[in-house]
Amino acid sequence: MNRKKKKQTRKLTAAVLALTLAFSGSAFAADPVPTTTSSSSGLVLRFSDVEASHWAIKHVTKLASLGIIQGYEKAEYRPENTVSQQDVIIMAIRMMGLEDEALANKAETVLPVLVSDYAKPYVAYAFDKGLILPAEELESTPAKSVWGSRDASREWVAKLVIRAIGKTDLAKQHASSTVPFTDAADFSAWAKGYVNAAVLLGIVQGFEDGGFKPGGKVTRAQMATFLSRADKELTTRSERVTIGYVMELTDKKISVLNDKNETITYNLSADTVIYNAKDDSRIPLSQIKLTNQVYLVQNLNNALYVELTDESEKMEIVEATLNDVFLDQMIVSVQQGNQKKLFELSSNVSVTDKDGRGQSIGSIPFGSVIELKRNTLLKETKITHIVVKQVPLSKTAEGTVLSVDKTQNVISLLEKTSGQSETYSLVDPVLVTLQDGTPADLSRLHVGDSVGYEVKANKLVSVSVKKQADVVTTVQGTLTADVSKDSRIITITKSGGSSLASYFVNDNAIVSINGLSAASLFDLEKGDELTLDLLNDKVVKVSVTSREVETIEFAGIINYEPTSKVLTVTKGNDEVDAFQITDETTIKYAGSTLPVSQFQTTFIGTQSGATNTDRNKKVNLKVSKKRIVALEMTQTLDATVTQVNTATFEVTIRTAGGKSLVFKAPGATVEMQDKANGTLADLKVGDPVRATLLFTQDMIGSFAVKKSSLYKTQVTNANTKQVSVKDENGGGLVTFTVDSLDKIVNPYKPAAAFEDILTDEYVKVSFTGAKLDQLTILNTIRGKVNAVDASIGTVTVQDFQGGVHVLPLGQNFTVKQADGTVTATLTSLKANDRVEIVKDASEKTILRVAAAAKRTFASFDSVLNQVVFKPIGNGSKDRYNLFARAYLHKGAQTVTPGAFADSEEVNVFVIDDKIVEIEKP
Repeated sequence: MNRKKKKQTRKLTAAVLALTLAFSGSAFAADPVPTTTSSSSGLVLRFSDVEASHWAIKHVTKLASLGIIQGYEKAEYRPENTVSQQDVIIMAIRMMGLEDEALANKAETVLPVLVSDYAKPYVAYAFDKGLILPAEELESTPAKSVWGSRDASREWVAKLVIRAIGKTDLAKQHASSTVPFTDAADFSAWAKGYVNAAVLLGIVQGFEDGGFKPGGKVTRAQMATFLSRADKELTTRSERVTIGYVMELTDKKISVLNDKNETITYNLSADTVIYNAKDDSRIPLSQIKLTNQVYLVQNLNNALYVELTDESEKMEIVEATLNDVFLDQMIVSVQQGNQKKLFELSSNVSVTDKDGRGQSIGSIPFGSVIELKRNTLLKETKITHIVVKQVPLSKTAEGTVLSVDKTQNVISLLEKTSGQSETYSLVDPVLVTLQDGTPADLSRLHVGDSVGYEVKANKLVSVSVKKQADVVTTVQGTLTADVSKDSRIITITKSGGSSLASYFVNDNAIVSINGLSAASLFDLEKGDELTLDLLNDKVVKVSVTSREVETIEFAGIINYEPTSKVLTVTKGNDEVDAFQITDETTIKYAGSTLPVSQFQTTFIGTQSGATNTDRNKKVNLKVSKKRIVALEMTQTLDATVTQVNTATFEVTIRTAGGKSLVFKAPGATVEMQDKANGTLADLKVGDPVRATLLFTQDMIGSFAVKKSSLYKTQVTNANTKQVSVKDENGGGLVTFTVDSLDKIVNPYKPAAAFEDILTDEYVKVSFTGAKLDQLTILNTIRGKVNAVDASIGTVTVQDFQGGVHVLPLGQNFTVKQADGTVTATLTSLKANDRVEIVKDASEKTILRVAAAAKRTFASFDSVLNQVVFKPIGNGSKDRYNLFARAYLHKGAQTVTPGAFADSEEVNVFVIDDKIVEIEKP
């Protein structure tokens, strides 16, 4: 360096020194000490302005327990305040456990930058250790500015943190790599390597818009997060930090084996906060198990902060039933299945219940289910821990059967009072009593049965059926006799044998004959092959599989023989066929029902003989085995549009029987569910329609488009009989009037009422044009999945009223996850999922899975019927409407919205943006 440059440097140093002295009295406080909400250790762990739902709560709490941050007056942390460069350095040095070393340097130090007095020893130490470099900081510092009080930028903090954890080499390796952010052009040239390294180590993240904002100011919440995430990479830490394995755990203390092979015990109290490292969630003490790895912050031997860093257990575990204890020999005798075994106990063996509360060996009741654990971290071969999982239980209770495993001789029940599942082994033989008092065996129990039961010493000794579950079965056979006159009994010969079986018929039983709508039991014929759907051994549906009713539309009458009552007609493609009219044939003309005796005079004319004076008259027929079930003059045709020519006014339709017909339709109107006065231009190929003919039967006067869809009810008005619905995919609102109760089908009541149409429930609605044909109320099941058996295609669901349903789904189902994913496999369902199950318009079963979240309750708006939660981040949805019959509960006890307290944590389940369940843990 030449003399001129040396002289300039001396002048610069003197000027900097003068400025340093001039600002030495400035009041820059790293973190003023608050006056309230301190723990028993004197440290502040909770701040009044950082709620439990704050995105940085874990990191702020962690740094507070380390004493790195303390807060302001009124116990405020002020998380959105910016942080200065000098305070960043102080926090980093404290995090590294080097504060005492930094403060030990009492020598007067001349700094190349201006800082507050309280920050001088920290900044000097940072320069000395290379955390910051004079040349870099002077280059970026405007003249006469106070370097220390400048707001720290995000890229500058990344540099400091990477150097603090000793990852400078990693930064150099990635200095030339492109940063993974949309604002890469805004980075300083020196910053890229440090930011890339911080991203690779999971210390920093970008914003929702994909940017990093390298020059952006760092808030106190962000700074706490940067340092907390960097902690795992530190080579030096505060002496108050212990990392190791849990060797002993009760509700009052925790013992940790550290890397020096020392086991140190710390006190647990209400001040102790516990988090899970994998997802930053707060967890209960019971989630930590022996030999789990933890990160612990203590002060005066009190555990302030515990973080579960590795959930794997370094234990050998044996579960068994306690037979005896020999304290003088430190040996226990246990029963495993049919074998008795002896285990030696360590002299300092610990005993706890399943919740971690300490016990003595002598207090464990014989017959208790226990876990014997050997710590593999120690050379000890004896049992070091005993967990009492269940003491001998004797009780009587009521519940619902969840499963019966005859091979393992166990039964699982849903206990009515607690709402919890319980599993018991069975005495041999267990006493089973049916609802009518008849003794039986386990084979007569079904999943979903409501039962009373008795347990003695952990074993189930008796079960009495209170109410049989809805058990659905199917049988096949041949109808051997007419249905009884009172329509109560149906008798078949079962398929595969000659045995006869008779079944009672349910009042609302459905009869299905392909091609015949609104079939009844009286349409069944001897010899019909049937499939019977049974609910608790009663027939609820009869399906004829051996025959169908053929629909022949627009058949032309050729000839009628009155003696034999044989009618000859033309079918499609000029095919000729003959069918017989019987005394049971239904005859309709111009909308009126006629006696069979009037058929000839009405449709054929008055002449005797076989000549038809109305040869071209067209009729619609329903025929079965050459017999005419129903005949009517063709006034309408239910068909599908295959071609529309608006220029020639010609429309081609295909009937249900497959006949293709072409009609002129000049001036024809088109009526749709959402449009009453359409034209031919509104018809689309593929539309199902009802075409109304002119009396001459050669032209179409109007079309009504048919529509059948699954809807969810939004609003009902009993006075106007109006219903507003949305389709299953959340489309626009549709409003219509139910002008007759006959159009409401409620399969679960003998007579339907308008009040049966409930808000937020599914209905299947059929329209012909704008006219409502039918509204069917569907059975929607909402509840918790208890079990999924993908091998046989069944799901067991406990509904919100406590009923248990075993649903055979076969192959015709769809699972819709809360994130929009749609699958056709049951493997996407799991136990404890909340679901909504309904059949759509095509009879496919739809299983909607609720979005589940743990939220913090804020308030309930009774006017809007909305629940408000504490925010969980920017843009979070915090206000939800309640489903009309939402299940709000704690265990099996239902509660009102007013039962939830401010700041109470709850489990929330949402379907279609409405809360269907809130569970108080």
